[in-house]
Amino acid sequence: MSQIIGYPLGFIMWLFYQLFSSYSVSIVLFTIVVRLILFPLSVKQQKSTASMQAMQPKLEKIKKQYANNQQKAQEEQMKLYQEEGVNPMASCLPMLIQLPILYGIFDVVNRPITHILRFNKDIIEWAKDITVKFYETNPISGVSAAAVGQRAELYILKLMESNPGLFAENADFTEKVSSFRNTLFGFINLGDTPSFTPEVWTASAVGLVIIAVMSGVIQLIMTIYIQNRNKKMNPEGTAVKSPMAGMNIMMYLFPVMSVMISMASPGGLGFYWLISGLAGFVQSVILYKIYNPEYVASLIEKDKEKKKKKRKNPNSVMQRYQAMLEQQNAANNNASAAVERNKLLSSAAVSDEDDGVNEIKLSKSKQKEYERAIIAEARRRQAEKYGEEYNEDE
Repeated sequence: MSQIIGYPLGFIMWLFYQLFSSYSVSIVLFTIVVRLILFPLSVKQQKSTASMQAMQPKLEKIKKQYANNQQKAQEEQMKLYQEEGVNPMASCLPMLIQLPILYGIFDVVNRPITHILRFNKDIIEWAKDITVKFYETNPISGVSAAAVGQRAELYILKLMESNPGLFAENADFTEKVSSFRNTLFGFINLGDTPSFTPEVWTASAVGLVIIAVMSGVIQLIMTIYIQNRNKKMNPEGTAVKSPMAGMNIMMYLFPVMSVMISMASPGGLGFYWLISGLAGFVQSVILYKIYNPEYVASLIEKDKEKKKKKRKNPNSVMQRYQAMLEQQNAANNNASAAVERNKLLSSAAVSDEDDGVNEIKLSKSKQKEYERAIIAEARRRQAEKYGEEYNEDE
């Protein structure tokens, strides 16, 4: 998957590298482009979050009203979402889309010779064979043959710095790889993997760790900012609850995940995540300024007016979910009615052993209930026989 997504992302990185001849600048520009592409989704996410906050008092009222009937509460919540024109799952979409992009970036930073220098597979395999043989015959502490195989192109770059003569057979390859600038500020090698226990604490090693840690810190700052803004928009302090409320937990896991992923990946990935976090924070500040409670209220009213003019789409996700809840509720009601009928029928029969005839001894009210149950059961069976719809209320 990472390679499939990596090729189009790698093309964008290659384009920026052709223009600026800088790997770090290419990552910054690439991050900005990704943020611009996702901006409409981010706006939708912000609008959905603000709308959910505005709806919270109504949601809490439904929760209290149907405290003993969870299914009915969910059904009423879905109705409210439809009436207000709010999709509770919209706020999670940008967050989910960023994951495959992260996979693609991982492939790009692991294979810069393929994606940015654009050498074909045969030449890369030739350089890889030379690199693997070198590390096999010259064991280096902390570098295994498996590691070289997994990140061959990064090790080719390392070997080119120390032993360019090994690749002298291909002058074009040697020239382009030697001139590849994959550093940040001229001393942080974005092709290296950060470590809390490096062999030597060089300026590059320190810089890589700072990048990895800061990528998580920025995510944490953005999470705290978003939570504080949501509390201001909802002074009662009630948490927004939706079918995707579990994603709120992910907001706090992302900072930890950012550090872990950055520490296990080449510095280029951590640098991308850091820049993406900074851009996301600035974007959140701007959007929260725009989507204040008053503006959101006006948008909700506009959506209601549009909805009145438009015909409801029966194939929408919300409509299908609402229909499913209603069907399930109806089935449960029918099942409960059937159980009550069976109880009534079983309690009505009394055996007369003298003449072998069963008699029914009931009060007038019970007799009427018994007769209604018999008729209802007959109608239900007739409806099943002829494939007709049976309605318990009718």
